[in-house]
Amino acid sequence: MNNVGYFALVAGIVLSLYTAYSFYAGSKTKIGEKFEKAGNNGIIWQFATITFASMILLIAFINNDFSFGYVADHSTIKMSVFYKIAAFWAGHEGSLLMWLWMITGFTAVIAFRNRNSDKLTNGALYISNYVQLFFMLTLLLASNPFRAALPGMTMPTGAGLNPLLMHWAMVLHPPTLFLGYAGLTIPFAFGIAALIDRNSSSDWVKRSHFWTLFAWFFLTLGIFLGALWAYVVLGWGGYWAWDPVENASILPWFAGTALLHSFTMYRRRGGMKIWAVSLATLAFVMCILATFITRSGLIESVHAFPDLRWDLTFLFGGLMLVSGGLTAYLIQTRREEFETQEFFSDFLSKHFTYYLNNVSLVGFTLIIAGGTVIPPFFGQSLGPEFYNRLAQPLGILYLLLISICPFLGWTKTNGGSFLKQMAVPFGAATVAGVAFFLGWGGEQWISRPMGFATMVVAVFAATAVLELFYLGARTKSKNLGIGFASALFSVFRFNRSQTGGYVSHLGMAIMIFGVAGSMLYVHDIPATLGSTPGEKIRAGSYELKLKEFRQTTRLGQQVTNVIFEMRNLDKGANAPVSEIAPKMVFHELQQQQALEAAIHYEVFRDVFVVFNGVDDKGQIALNIKINPLISFVWIGSVVLGLGTMVAMWPKSTRPRATTRRREDEEVLDEALASTE
Repeated sequence: MNNVGYFALVAGIVLSLYTAYSFYAGSKTKIGEKFEKAGNNGIIWQFATITFASMILLIAFINNDFSFGYVADHSTIKMSVFYKIAAFWAGHEGSLLMWLWMITGFTAVIAFRNRNSDKLTNGALYISNYVQLFFMLTLLLASNPFRAALPGMTMPTGAGLNPLLMHWAMVLHPPTLFLGYAGLTIPFAFGIAALIDRNSSSDWVKRSHFWTLFAWFFLTLGIFLGALWAYVVLGWGGYWAWDPVENASILPWFAGTALLHSFTMYRRRGGMKIWAVSLATLAFVMCILATFITRSGLIESVHAFPDLRWDLTFLFGGLMLVSGGLTAYLIQTRREEFETQEFFSDFLSKHFTYYLNNVSLVGFTLIIAGGTVIPPFFGQSLGPEFYNRLAQPLGILYLLLISICPFLGWTKTNGGSFLKQMAVPFGAATVAGVAFFLGWGGEQWISRPMGFATMVVAVFAATAVLELFYLGARTKSKNLGIGFASALFSVFRFNRSQTGGYVSHLGMAIMIFGVAGSMLYVHDIPATLGSTPGEKIRAGSYELKLKEFRQTTRLGQQVTNVIFEMRNLDKGANAPVSEIAPKMVFHELQQQQALEAAIHYEVFRDVFVVFNGVDDKGQIALNIKINPLISFVWIGSVVLGLGTMVAMWPKSTRPRATTRRREDEEVLDEALASTE
């Protein structure tokens, strides 16, 4: 079966070459439509071929076929089917195959819909076909998942997964990220096709917009799952540490965010055309850079593959250079068609805030990319302090931009009306600032002013978004003579792209509020206590009383449990008692020890307890963290995702609904203008 999978990849390469020839011939011959249809069919057949290859590898995992070296390295007969399936993408060979399968799936959908053999779509498929060819050649020459196991080099029952990866969030984390990476190939392909064709209309943006939203949604979901996994599994009490691989995942997310804002200007105002095509390439290149960081072995990380791979380094580095160089050349030679008059008659305008938004996002992307990739070549690395110092002012700036932008005119703003509209969010932020000052005390305010400032601005931004929806619904209710609830529903129904974006802005504000509180104001309490039941320890306002200390053995694992009864002393003597039980697990097959933290969740704080073992004196060592406001990180992430889903939701194609949607296209802008 190894050879069958191998030859399936070879067949995919042959089909890709045939597809490239067909599209090229179609653009050069008089009977081009025939060749172009052949190219579209070639894209679809590539998907079928790569699906077949992927099924071979998946079946090998499920059937414990350790004649596959990749299967033997990442699976074991003791694993459940769920984790055997997850092992498919546990190594770089399988993850690249999955990425390729996703790209071919997306392009197959586009090719299937391209029945009229549209010129722009053919060009995009032509470009994406070369991306698919690159991945096939990489798999065949450098990362073959169908390699045979070497005799005597593998364990007879398989090596199995890293125990830290055996968690549902980490199982879902890689495929969601790869859905985002694969999805960002589509706007890149359409952008290059538009440049080649000298087509500066918004057609390519309209065809790319859904795929960009789709990719951005899954990147958001993937980052969320990775953060959740780090928080509940790794045992250090946080969810983001600016690790190189963490940085890798967020780079295309930043670039994709800027790209979506550029699309808005492109579609609605005919501006930022060069920005849009450049950002489509930047987002794609950041996806490749993320793969380079994770798989090259040049950059050390707890998440990265450890083996140094010069072949992958040169392959992915070459793809980034070719993609960037091609885009730069095409922009330079087609500048007249894509150049727009980007003047600002008023700095207090949507035009300016959109540009400032993109400048800040692109600047942050490039700084993180450089800070992650460049220092390791000189034997150095940048710590979290560097990125935190950079992220705090950027977070404040970004929140201010997304909160005030909807209240501004496109080219000019009435200053008096703007200040009137800002009164409510400013008042809410002022009240919040006073409450935070009194709640945390003046010392915290003085020692960590940026943290407090971020939280106050987050309240400002969230209130501004809520006011925006209120004003829009109120105006629509008045104009149409309908109830407020019906008017608010109508705002969401007929202008999903814009309202979904504003819901995402609300989620961003909530999330950043939680990030500032949870990362800056953690109460860290290392502690030791005796192993006799009844021993007590105080952690902030909580009391932990040892209930049981036991060691057990289960299939392939030695488990040490520490069980506590926990009480919140602020609630008095009658406060309910909850149980919290951190543990330490030794995995015999991998000869690896893992800490399983116990977390007590509350609305405004988490109590995070890690058992670090028993010292020579028989004392139990604990690390207890009181993490404030961390629930807002998860809530904000969910709201952020919901906003993206609203924006992606299919629009009605009925004539009446379409007309209504056009009438409401800028309903929120009109509502705000009516208050002037």
